[in-house]
Amino acid sequence: MGLIPKNPAEILNRADKVLGNVDGVLGRVDGTLGSVDVTLEQVSGTLTEVKDLLTELHSQLELLQQVPDIAAKVDAIHAAVTAS
Repeated sequence: MGLIPKNPAEILNRADKVLGNVDGVLGRVDGTLGSVDVTLEQVSGTLTEVKDLLTELHSQLELLQQVPDIAAKVDAIHAAVTAS
């Protein structure tokens, strides 16, 4: 008879309360994970915008790097036109 607890109903009630607490904790974890999913989606959108801006910036920098060559060509054209 040592295997049967003295008050099985009390143990079952306690287990029910513990499982209820676990269910509550899991519900909060699920809510937190949902919030994390939303935040990750926002971060992903922001990173896409940053990538697009960096691509545009790269194009602008390439144009800026061409300015000295363009200036030299304009000077050569100007010199040719004014020498005539």
